[in-house]
Amino acid sequence: MCEGKDLSSFLTNLYRFFIPRDIELRKRRLELMLWAFVLSLAFYPGWWGVLAWIGLARPLMIISRLRGRDCFNAGYFFGFFFTLFTIYWVALVTPPGMIAAVTIVAFYYAFILLAFSKLYRMRPLLGAVAVPFLWVGLEYFRTLSEFAFPWSGLGYTQAYFLYILQIVSVISVHGLSLLIVTVNVLVWQALRSDVRPERRLTAVYFSVGIVGALVAYGWVEMPVYPKPGKYEVAVLQGSVPIDIKWELENEGYSIKLYDSLAQTVKDSSVKLYIWPESGAPCYMDRPYSCREMTAAAVRRTAGYHLIGALGTGMKDGEERYYNSCYEFDPTGRVVGRYDKVKLVPFSEHVPYESIFPFLKTDVLTKYLTFIRTFNVQWWSDFAVGDSLHLFSLPDATYGVLICFESTFPSYVRQMVRDGAQFMVGITNDTWFGNSIGIYMHSRIFVTRAVENRCWAARAANSGLSYIVDPYGRIRESVPHDAVTAFVGKLDFLEQYSVFTKIGDIAGVFSYYVTVSLLCILLGLWIGQRLSARKHVS
Repeated sequence: MCEGKDLSSFLTNLYRFFIPRDIELRKRRLELMLWAFVLSLAFYPGWWGVLAWIGLARPLMIISRLRGRDCFNAGYFFGFFFTLFTIYWVALVTPPGMIAAVTIVAFYYAFILLAFSKLYRMRPLLGAVAVPFLWVGLEYFRTLSEFAFPWSGLGYTQAYFLYILQIVSVISVHGLSLLIVTVNVLVWQALRSDVRPERRLTAVYFSVGIVGALVAYGWVEMPVYPKPGKYEVAVLQGSVPIDIKWELENEGYSIKLYDSLAQTVKDSSVKLYIWPESGAPCYMDRPYSCREMTAAAVRRTAGYHLIGALGTGMKDGEERYYNSCYEFDPTGRVVGRYDKVKLVPFSEHVPYESIFPFLKTDVLTKYLTFIRTFNVQWWSDFAVGDSLHLFSLPDATYGVLICFESTFPSYVRQMVRDGAQFMVGITNDTWFGNSIGIYMHSRIFVTRAVENRCWAARAANSGLSYIVDPYGRIRESVPHDAVTAFVGKLDFLEQYSVFTKIGDIAGVFSYYVTVSLLCILLGLWIGQRLSARKHVS
């Protein structure tokens, strides 16, 4: 009976949080939700990215006026819906994983916006200057640890504006996010009716100047005439439906399909054939028909093949499963393997599973029988790969990003620093249907190419497959859901970009500023508590 009352009380409080009784509070929550939606629209293809430059101004204005719990709740509410609107499509893969991600990530925004509000009340100028660093510090923090989920960084909203995007080769995507939030702060100041007109006009001039400077830099930086590629690779897109791909004994269907696609573009000048993530939906390291079928397909082209598949290995005394890719030489022999290092939290694995073993799927299904009964898509139990790995061809070295790994700027930079002459991305975006997820994922990959000024090829099973040059221009591509293959030309890395040389300075600096400010605020709060206790005693 007590447990029933506790659950009822929890659900009531949850309902009142999202739909409060107070009319004014409802209006404020509704406005925050609408602006969260507007900001999420900035990630959509085309000119929607313009909304990123103004979408945060009004929420900052609202939250700057709140205090304490009201501020925290407003920040959580905004963060919850912003995250929900930008990653809702994760529910197509794992509804529980989407709920867990949205619930957890919203707390990050709540703490950051609460810190901004407190700083703003101390000194308005301090709060206004600090909030871009707080926001970007949060974005960088989301690239760290096994809980990392660095998907909705504001800098990615500009990936369709190639002139603006060029700046990431110097200051990284986090530096671009910093400038976007700075412009939002200036727009907020320009909209304030309680400040002098000249100050509002100055804010407008500075905001226009920042955007104009970015466009001017990109215009100067991008070559007028694109340089052609010289190194031929074949990209295969099978668009195999999920229900067919993962049916037992269906691996032969996928392998035969990719074999036939490779035959359509077979040519002695093709150096590498690229299959997408899980193009061969089987355990490639096990000596049975799957590997033999794949090897036979490779031999028929007489070229090297990079093939996404599954792998096994011993870890902590038990057999574990990996999301992997394999390189086959022209004789059909496996000459390289890479196990995915950056896994999607609460989708591909349980973060820190040694600490939370009860969240493993095999444990949960013992107690939550509805998972199997209703075929609920829960998270997988993949193991984390040990380290970064580069693949070698007779005349080139390249790095591979498996799906989610393209969201980590520093990880990709390290591949380039370790000797990758071009990048390959393999993914299986079929899970996301035709949602915004496939376009967000694609533009993140484009941003990595621009950051490091390297060529890159992307093979997606029913996603967006293409070759992109160091300036973010798509050279060759195929339509979404097409069952086809194409041969494109890329080139090798010529020199390191500023970002590749010095790293993510904007992200790291913002992160340390954020940590320092949070520590100072925490120290002040503890000091106030102790002082209040002494006064009472």
